[in-house]
Amino acid sequence: MNESPQISKKILDNPIVGSLTVPIAIVLVGALIIFGVSKMISTEKSYKDLVSELQSKTFGNKWVAAYELSKQLNSSQIPAAEYPWLVENLSSAYKDSIDPRTRGFIIAALGSLKNQAALPVILIAMKDSSSEVKFHALVALSNMPKGITLDWGPVTEFISSDDELLKQAAVLTLATHHVAEAQNLIRSVLQSPTPLLRYSSANALINFKDEAALPTLKEILLLVYPTKNERVLPPLLDVQQIADLKLSVLLSLQKNNWNKLNDIIFELAQNDQNTAIALKAKEVLNTLKN
Repeated sequence: MNESPQISKKILDNPIVGSLTVPIAIVLVGALIIFGVSKMISTEKSYKDLVSELQSKTFGNKWVAAYELSKQLNSSQIPAAEYPWLVENLSSAYKDSIDPRTRGFIIAALGSLKNQAALPVILIAMKDSSSEVKFHALVALSNMPKGITLDWGPVTEFISSDDELLKQAAVLTLATHHVAEAQNLIRSVLQSPTPLLRYSSANALINFKDEAALPTLKEILLLVYPTKNERVLPPLLDVQQIADLKLSVLLSLQKNNWNKLNDIIFELAQNDQNTAIALKAKEVLNTLKN
C-alpha cells in the first residue's frame, strides 16, 4: 500500500502526548505511528543503509526509510562516535527532501539521538512550512539534553498557535526543560476550553510545582471512567485515555516529589476502578510520604 502517513489531529486524543515524565513518549505517539501502512522496509537494514537510501537520487518512498531509521535510532544503542556522521548526513538529507513526511521523520530520527549537535537543523525545522515537521521539531527539542543554552522565544510563540497539537508539544518541551520564563504562559493554557490542553498544561506545571494547576490535576485524578457499554464520542475520553492521563499525572508527581495531592492519591489508591492505577497510586503515595 502506498498511502502516506499523516500525523492526525487525533493524536491529541492520546494524553500520553501531554506526559512530561517520559518525553520520548511523544516521539512514539507523534512520530512513529503510521496510519494505513501495511508494509515497511526490512528492519534488517542497518542505520547506514537507511541513511544511504535517504541520500539516493533513485530510491523511492524515502519517508519509509526515514520512518524506519527513526525507529531504529530510538531503539538501538548507536555508538557515540557515529553521532557526528549521522547528524551531518541527516541534516543534509533534511535540507534536500521535498516531501514533508520524509523531513518529519528525519527530524524524529535526529531527536532520538538526544545529541546537542542536532540543534541547528532542529531549529530550522521549527520554521518548516509543514505543521507536522514543526511538531517533530518540538518533540526532538524536548529530547535534547537538559540545561542546553537556547533562545526559547520561538518555542513559547507556539503556545499562541491555533494548532492545538503544536501548542501541546510546545508546553511539553518548555516544561521538560524547566524554562522558568514560560511558566506563566503555560499557566495561561489552564484556561483553554479544550480539556486535553488544560490537562497538558496542568501536568506540565507539576515540573514547576505550580499550585495553580492543583484544581485541574485533581479533576484529572478523579475523572470517572465511562461504563462498558457507554458510547464515547469526542471530546469525551474513553477508559484507556482516562487511565493514561491519571498515570501521567501520578508519574509526574512522583518524579517531582510533589505531595500536594496526597489526599486525592490516597482516594485513588482505595477506590479507582482500574487496578493498575490503584496500585500505582499506592506506590506513589508511599514514595511521597518518605
